Amino acid sequence: MCACPQHNRTVSKFILGVDFGSTHACARVYTMDLKVIGCSSTKVPRLEGSDGACELDPEAVWESFCKLLDEVLQDAEINPDRINCIGISVQRNSLLLWDKKTSNPRTRVITWLDTRSLDLAKKLNHSFIFRSMKTAGHMLYWMTHQSRFKALASYHFKTVLACIRLKYLLNEKPKLIDECRKGLLCYGCLETWLLWRLTGGKTFATDVSCASVTGMYDSFSRKWSRPILASLGIPANILPGVYPSSYYYGTIQNGPLGYSSNPSLSIPITGIIGDAQAATLTENCLSPCQAKLTLGTGIFLNLLSGSKALAVMNGFYPVIGWASGHPYFDCISNFYMDSTSSSSESPSSVPSTSRSVHLSDLTYLVEGFYPHAGTLIDWLQSENIFCTYSELEEMLYNGDRLGLDEKATRENIFYIPLIRNTLKHHQNTLIDRPLKLNRNSFYGPDGFLIGLDYSKSVDKLLVARIFIESIAFCTKFMLENCRKQTRISPSILYVNGNVARSNWLLQRISNAIGIPVERRGLEECSCMGAAIVAGVGAGLWPSFSAATEAVHKRLQSEANSLPSVDINNTDLNNNNNKLNSHKLYRRFMPESSEICISIKKRYHIWSHIRASYLRKK
Repeated sequence: MCACPQHNRTVSKFILGVDFGSTHACARVYTMDLKVIGCSSTKVPRLEGSDGACELDPEAVWESFCKLLDEVLQDAEINPDRINCIGISVQRNSLLLWDKKTSNPRTRVITWLDTRSLDLAKKLNHSFIFRSMKTAGHMLYWMTHQSRFKALASYHFKTVLACIRLKYLLNEKPKLIDECRKGLLCYGCLETWLLWRLTGGKTFATDVSCASVTGMYDSFSRKWSRPILASLGIPANILPGVYPSSYYYGTIQNGPLGYSSNPSLSIPITGIIGDAQAATLTENCLSPCQAKLTLGTGIFLNLLSGSKALAVMNGFYPVIGWASGHPYFDCISNFYMDSTSSSSESPSSVPSTSRSVHLSDLTYLVEGFYPHAGTLIDWLQSENIFCTYSELEEMLYNGDRLGLDEKATRENIFYIPLIRNTLKHHQNTLIDRPLKLNRNSFYGPDGFLIGLDYSKSVDKLLVARIFIESIAFCTKFMLENCRKQTRISPSILYVNGNVARSNWLLQRISNAIGIPVERRGLEECSCMGAAIVAGVGAGLWPSFSAATEAVHKRLQSEANSLPSVDINNTDLNNNNNKLNSHKLYRRFMPESSEICISIKKRYHIWSHIRASYLRKK
């Protein structure tokens, strides 16, 4: 058995976790009990266009990543040789193409927020080939009762899926498809691009958690989906190999931590995971029926289904949460064998997950998402509704004292979020009746206000309240539909993300869904999740549960030794994140039945109005 290069790491005590998210990126150095000793963060600048474009500069991504690595070690005051391993979490489904020989990007990074492929998705969903494929899925499910065929029958192309944006990209630039067929280009999302750069082009891979959300990976068979690839005309030879989240992906050769001239000092990359899955793992959601809600750039709801993938419909889909392989030192020969062979396979072949990798701790999730949470709050700030996040929180609580719920219900004032094509359908109506605040005519980034008297000046307290309330209603809508689809009824909802710092919002969510909502106070959950999968991949912990139980026992001990603090003036966008976790820990219980009934009544009106607008598209 071939082992990986031995590392002189008898004094190595630290794990490096990096999360490259949609709004900001961060890096943290963790001790063996996952205490933070160094941190660094930076904003992620997006290149946005009026046509729905939302892109990143690939070279800027690499430069920002390297800067994070350099700064976090300076903050921790340690040398690179003290790092045992590194794990990486990323915003998922943000794709690009690059030249296999030169490693130069051939496209920008097209993020999951890019909506230019909307018309293409709609066209393909109604195409004869795709409808025939779905019909075949229905028939095969009827004959075999296998969940994978039910999932195929309910499949829909959406702009959030990497596959539809890749198809759009190849349609827009026909020269690229020829180069792809000739094997000259590589496709990958951010994790694959960063792995390629870090290892000097030696590693062309992704993990099961990131692959499972691309729309072209079969989470049931754990292989790239031949039917989807064929229907889109995507050459399979451009796809990376797929491996467990905790795995030996190679060593860092480039960047501030690179030791290409001295392999004995190189740092192993032993963990790759999607950001939503990483946050779920960090929250210690390891058992079926547990649920986690991330309130960040968007709203991501994850429910655990255990070791079995569930076929769901109506906006939900089964994804792989995480998986581990053998200890990384047992897998290096197999990894490089598969990595080399997958890059040279013919266009007609489909790379498999790995011919020799044993998956353990394989965990499936059911996922639903809505793209706007933090972006909605940032937009309100840009429209001068509030200046600071502490002011926003104060405005929300002042609305309680002023009885704005009663006013909003009495006058049927709601913010109605809609998908982009439906919103465009109603855009003329919105422009004809603009809402004026500080001489700005506007409607929301993903919807519009109804019920307001547009001839009068508008109360900012009411506007802020209605917009933030829509986040709670979107959460309830997703949770209710997921319960119907899966029959999974969580007894508590764990929340994280920068938007989850709002006590008012979390109380509103608890009242709306009727179960406790718990904010455990963990900062940068995705970053910690990356460190956990890296530690498991490096053999520092025997399992994911061993790592998460250790950190949560420590946090519970810290919380018990100090009084809980209710923070109403917390900065929702504070990325320094050096607050003690016990200050943010809080469990929000549903309030009185009268309050809950009132909020649920508002929700039912909101959902009815939203459904009526969706039918008019």
